[in-house]
Amino acid sequence: MVHSFIFPQETIASIQERIEVLERCLNDANPQDKALAEILELANSRQISLNQLKEEARQMLHQLHKFMKLDKKLKEKEQQGDLSILLFVRYNFLYKEIMDNYWDFFLNQKGKEAVKAMTLSLGKFYMELKKEFSFKDYEKDELYIIVETLKHITQSVITVALKINILTEEKFKALNLKDITPQETETMLTSLASMKKWDQVYRKLA
Repeated sequence: MVHSFIFPQETIASIQERIEVLERCLNDANPQDKALAEILELANSRQISLNQLKEEARQMLHQLHKFMKLDKKLKEKEQQGDLSILLFVRYNFLYKEIMDNYWDFFLNQKGKEAVKAMTLSLGKFYMELKKEFSFKDYEKDELYIIVETLKHITQSVITVALKINILTEEKFKALNLKDITPQETETMLTSLASMKKWDQVYRKLA
């Protein structure tokens, strides 16, 4: 189940590109660099100094590197056939934090394409789950945790898509997602996922 919600390769490639661009920015790369020029333009549009922007870039880089480590670990778990709900929750909420706090670093064309792809894929996965399962039958189990986590990240991605003008209110309504308001907080989902982790450990011991 979890493998369906690991971000697609084009999203990961976009993140890797952002890491490279931000690192060049921090290392005072050639100002003629097209990607770096976009970062400088961002500083000008927000009316902040380059030093302020670099500080934000350092913070974002820290979060992106953490996310990439989680992505690698989650994929390793997937290959081993080891369902890791807790890791999945942490993975998605870390990316939600990145999108919430650093959305304007995705204003370039490739960033916009990645956000658009995520919006469509997250909406598609959510609708497929609604068709296949009755949530009442899965309350507080792995599926419930996955769906509630998915609602959080979907809301963040859609908000960013609206901010950077790759999604209109009309197109959002056309997705027909309806009830994507989470019923559980990040803290509660982490707690539920932690209990499921120990349930699996105990089952293996038994």
